Amino acid sequence: MSVQRALFVVGVCVAMVFSRAVAASPDGTTTSGKTKPVRVVFLNPTTPAPEEVWWRTCTNFMQAAANDFGIELKVYYAGRSAAEIYRQADEVLSSKEKPDFIVMQNMKATAPGIIKQAEAQGVKVFLFNSGLSDEEADGMGTPREKYPNWIGQMTPDDEAAGFDLAALLVKTAKKGRQTGREGKVEMLALGGTISDTSAIERNKGLIRYTRGHVSEVILNRERPLPADWDTEKAKVTLGAALPAYPKTTAIWNANDKMAMGALDALASKLGKTPGKDVFVGGIDWNPENLAAVKSGTIAATIGGHFMEGAWVMVLINDYTKGLDFAAKGVGGTIMKSQMSVISKDNVDKFEKSLGDRSLEKIEKIDFTQFSKVSKPGMKTYPFSLNALLSQLK
Repeated sequence: MSVQRALFVVGVCVAMVFSRAVAASPDGTTTSGKTKPVRVVFLNPTTPAPEEVWWRTCTNFMQAAANDFGIELKVYYAGRSAAEIYRQADEVLSSKEKPDFIVMQNMKATAPGIIKQAEAQGVKVFLFNSGLSDEEADGMGTPREKYPNWIGQMTPDDEAAGFDLAALLVKTAKKGRQTGREGKVEMLALGGTISDTSAIERNKGLIRYTRGHVSEVILNRERPLPADWDTEKAKVTLGAALPAYPKTTAIWNANDKMAMGALDALASKLGKTPGKDVFVGGIDWNPENLAAVKSGTIAATIGGHFMEGAWVMVLINDYTKGLDFAAKGVGGTIMKSQMSVISKDNVDKFEKSLGDRSLEKIEKIDFTQFSKVSKPGMKTYPFSLNALLSQLK
């Protein structure tokens, strides 16, 4: 081999080694000093339509936090179709440029199959908002147990929300001197779709409260009447039940849409005045319910779990930068986010701070302040409504 030929071969080999080092550093950086963005796909179970207020807000929070951390976020919309979620997952996981993470909820039991599929492709999954049912968990285990790439799960503490809403309604009714048999508050309840994890957990909280406070409250019909999260069905279901329980003074609703249906039923069936001789509450912080809280027709709405979209971005940021949220004393692979009460006492402050919940409004929040990588002195993640509002004075 000639000297010129030998030098050419050596040069090619050096170039190949250098290009590979630039393209694939284990920590996401290159030898040129550039950092590749973390790529996240969010499988949104709904649509971007204006009426999807809760999921639009959740997506805005997720996007704002992703922007703060330089995370590349791509959102897919499934239109509440399990088949479409599976199709989107297939598309994402078979693509040449796979994401680093898939973030999703367990809508219509789609999560187990996608977790298994992502595991085979080396893509990490983080579940939020709705986790696995007890039956599904029996087969799947917990995050990182059977499927190491299923790295975490964050769900709202729905049981606590159901409990807190019941307690608040009883307290409000007693304060308004609206009691029925034996001086107890008489309550009717409307539940969500009976197979949904969040509906099951919220019902558990309600039952736990009423069974633990039998001297204060009577839960008529002994459990929630299923109304499938729907306003019109809530109106019809409650309207059919009310004539048998004319002394009802508290209406517990597993979500805000059903609370609005309850208001219509009360007016048409009993002629009672919400906020005066009957008290209604729900869960979700929907804008129309916040307006009803301001007017006094709804006692309170519990919510804030749409902020989980941002909290998941915080956890993924820290995870990719070497601070594993599963580490002892940090958080764990399964987390519960706490919901907060909005009543007449704080509704004005919330509306002034977050208003229409637009991305422009939410982007005023500095989500790096919630990161333990950015703020290593923090003992726990300060995920709360008050921490957000303190930045939006």
